[in-house]
Amino acid sequence: MDTTTTPNKPIATYRDGRLKSTLWANQNRDGDTYYTVTLAKVYEDRNGKLQETNSFSDTEVLRVIELGKEARRDALQLRREQSHERNRQQTHDQGPARDAVDRGGDTPARFQDRDGQNHAQPRMER
Repeated sequence: MDTTTTPNKPIATYRDGRLKSTLWANQNRDGDTYYTVTLAKVYEDRNGKLQETNSFSDTEVLRVIELGKEARRDALQLRREQSHERNRQQTHDQGPARDAVDRGGDTPARFQDRDGQNHAQPRMER
């Protein structure tokens, strides 16, 4: 059994001077993708070799937060795209006739009443 793994490559790296955030895609045991973000500061050690730390000065914290927000924004967009793709695939797998019946055409199910009638807004029950 081969237990070697290929290193995961980052999706994106966001930089502000020596500060950076990195967005990673990972897969859980079910094969679903989830995203993680690492935050780091790059510095040069005494021997001239580049190192990373995840310790930040008080003046760097807000800048690092902004980099983290950028990574989170892109991770949310990627999740939305995956969700849309999953929905398109499920619709394709079900076929157009089943989709029209289940969803009442282009109207989301949450805007349909019990008779399958479409409403522009959610219906309030009294």
